[in-house]
Amino acid sequence: MRIVHVIAEFSAREAMGRTVVETVERVDAEHHLVTTVAHDGTDRFASVTELGGSVATFPLGRTDDLRSTLEGLEADVVHLHAGALGPFQAMAALRGLPTVMTIYAWPTLPGPKALRRVSYAQLRASNVLQARVALTTLVPRRLAGAALARAGVQTVLSPDPRVLDRLDGRTGPVAVRLPSGGPTDSRRARHAAADGGGPTVVFAGRAESVRGLDTLLAAFPAVLRAVPDARLRLLLIPRAELPEILERAGASALGDALEIVTEPVADLAAELAGAQVGCWPFLFDYTTSPPAMAVAEAMSVGLPVVSTDVACVRAAIRDERDGILVPAGDSAALARELIALLTDRDEWERLAAAGPESVLARLSWERTAEVTSAAYAAA
Repeated sequence: MRIVHVIAEFSAREAMGRTVVETVERVDAEHHLVTTVAHDGTDRFASVTELGGSVATFPLGRTDDLRSTLEGLEADVVHLHAGALGPFQAMAALRGLPTVMTIYAWPTLPGPKALRRVSYAQLRASNVLQARVALTTLVPRRLAGAALARAGVQTVLSPDPRVLDRLDGRTGPVAVRLPSGGPTDSRRARHAAADGGGPTVVFAGRAESVRGLDTLLAAFPAVLRAVPDARLRLLLIPRAELPEILERAGASALGDALEIVTEPVADLAAELAGAQVGCWPFLFDYTTSPPAMAVAEAMSVGLPVVSTDVACVRAAIRDERDGILVPAGDSAALARELIALLTDRDEWERLAAAGPESVLARLSWERTAEVTSAAYAAA
């Protein structure tokens, strides 16, 4: 079987690209990639075609090139990876071709109260406040289903419950939950730090205010009062906001208790397994595409997680069962739960055991491959 993956922009380091790579490595087929630009990870594909142009509008303006490329590759199945606007943008190029689509999220604009959590500039620098999100908010369920049907999409895969709710099969293709985001890893976090130092709370992800870094910095002084030898380790992927975040972190008075790493991390799972608690205090439902993969990776190595009650996290964590969720932006609640995990070994051990079991049952890449293979076969 020849599968052609179509995605606006490809990087194996980002959530959508990571899902493509994990699928390619597990589904026995000949896999090809078509994109505007491929940054890394292209060695997994039999061929890579870069069409160039704007990522935001792909494939509008390149419909003929995309159609010609797909016909030249003689795809048995086209796998479109996109957001909810994908079928509208790719409709003309895909019509008549057997197509599976992964819709990673159906983001909507945050409400007025949530919008006050960070500045307009910080929102615009992230995925939370983009033109495509505003358009997605306005797309009616029936219109989306019709667009998918006209594009030839037979199955929609999604890790986002909102997509499954809106595409219920009555006005378009069948929608199937896509379990994804959790690797299988034998390494395990330990309650005590391996180096004999104090317990480490770790965050890993983009240097963006929408990810709640200010909330975490505000919470940590209270953590230090209860657990004086605790440490906060931030593994930041540089983004436009990085200088401002570093400045705010420097003014936090956490001193030696704070460590910030901005260089690429070669083995994230090892970093997570070396910590005692993972913390992702995201401020918005769609800070990242569901599920938040760093959260799932932390759970896979038995690292207890404290996060926030937002959609991208709820796709990975079930509150009190395999992780702890607090209200977004609430530094006091975040501090309380971090302290509870750092001081209550029984609770720590319970969540440390629940995380890997949950990932294996609900979020493993093996299950991703099974569900995706079935969709290919149906198409």
